[in-house]
Parts: sequence; structure tokens; C-alpha cells
Amino acid sequence: MLSQISLRITVLCALVVAFSFLGCSKTADPVSNATNTRAADPKPASTAKDEVAEARDLYTVNCMTCHRDSGKGGKVTVDGRALDPDDLTTEKMKAKTDEKLLAYVADGVPDEGMPAFKDKLTADQMTLVVKHVRTLQGK
Repeated sequence: MLSQISLRITVLCALVVAFSFLGCSKTADPVSNATNTRAADPKPASTAKDEVAEARDLYTVNCMTCHRDSGKGGKVTVDGRALDPDDLTTEKMKAKTDEKLLAYVADGVPDEGMPAFKDKLTADQMTLVVKHVRTLQGK
């Protein structure tokens, strides 16, 4: 029961974050007038700053409970289960390819208690999570 509640809270938080970004990404309609017959180029929906913020938010909602804000991990109890998540900032983790980290996020590490996120996050969102992990690693 607690696991279902935790899952519902995680999904709800992810939806709130997603809808927040959808609402913020609307661009103005192009306007034309007599002196300017060409519509202005719309601004890109996402800037680098927005991407960094979204990556941090996705990590906070989906990863921070176990890996902590710093990425250092350590012993934690989640849904009554004692876990010892990896320190994402170690040289061993820094050496892993982005593809390997994406596989961890997508498929999880069930034997170690890490859930799969492929049914919860889009491919782009999982890529942003990996980008945030890289910033925690100083890359």
C-alpha cells in the first residue's frame, strides 16, 4: 500500500513538473504590420537555462530520495526496504558512458532496488537526468 502511495506521489509530482514546463514554453503568436510584413521568428521553446532547470527538477523528483541532492547516495530506507544506492560522483560512475547511464535509468537495477523509469519518463527526460548526473560529477 505504501509503495502504491509512493508511486502515485512520484507520478503526480512528475506530471506537475511536466505541465509546469508545458505552460511556460508557449511562445507569442507572430504579428505582422504594414512596416514589417514578415512574422518574427518564434523563440525556441527551450533554452539551455530551461533545460538545466528541467534536468535538475527531474532528478529531484525521481532520483534524489535515494541518490541525495549531491549524487553521493548512501544508506536509505525506501518503502520499508533498506538500500545503499551508488555514489554517482565516483570515478567508476564518471567513466560509464552516457548510454550505460541511460540504460540504468531506463531499465533500473532491480537487484539493487533501483526502479526502471522507461515507463515513467520520456527518452528526452531520461537524457536530461543523465545530463544532471554529469553536472553532479563535475562534467
